[in-house]
Amino acid sequence: LAAGLIQAQPQAPQAKAPTTVKIFGRVTDFDGRPIEGATLELKNAHFENAAEGVSDKDGRYSLTAPKGTYMALAAVKDYRVKSLEYWAWTVPAERDIEINPRFDRLEVYGINAWRPQGGYASYQIYFRPMSLTRTVKAVTDAGGMENLGKLPVIDIAPELTADDIQVTIDGQPVKVLQVNKVREASSPSQYLFGYLIQVPLPEKKPTSEYFPITITLIDKATGEKGEGCLYFHHARLL
Repeated sequence: LAAGLIQAQPQAPQAKAPTTVKIFGRVTDFDGRPIEGATLELKNAHFENAAEGVSDKDGRYSLTAPKGTYMALAAVKDYRVKSLEYWAWTVPAERDIEINPRFDRLEVYGINAWRPQGGYASYQIYFRPMSLTRTVKAVTDAGGMENLGKLPVIDIAPELTADDIQVTIDGQPVKVLQVNKVREASSPSQYLFGYLIQVPLPEKKPTSEYFPITITLIDKATGEKGEGCLYFHHARLL
């Protein structure tokens, strides 16, 4: 009877789960110096800006966007004048995520990776490197940017060996086993160059759902450097 006299206590309303996340970090050059005034753009599936911002005097930035997986995050300052872009691909913004871009005059664009079926336990990684020095020369030789699309070949990629390429998987350095320079069509009548490399699996298997595969390059002929990353889905390891 006494139990029946106890009045039910009102329950506190449950807090709603946040629907937005922050993408934040610090933009620097390859010597660790902060880059102020860099433009950051978060790209959706249609390659439109879902969020954008600018780095402060310490190179720090913070973007707010709806939860989701985004096509890319780009960072650059003085584009095609002093530098080319940094790209992080398949950004898993389901929770706050830190990304620290580094850029110079070499761009690492269009990174993709996969496990070859029935082969050596490794990743095949594709990327398209673009050199600012070589781009300026190509534009000059073509007689202007408007004529670049008329060339049969856009030759703006550096000549890379395994020594020029550093790869980390979830922060773990891995050896570059094979390097292949390949042609990629940029139109039915034109091509440029990309690279297909092979690296072994890291010693420690990543445990997070998404983990970064980071590629850092140096063009020894020009001294230009570049970096980019791809967030790889853990399920694709299976």
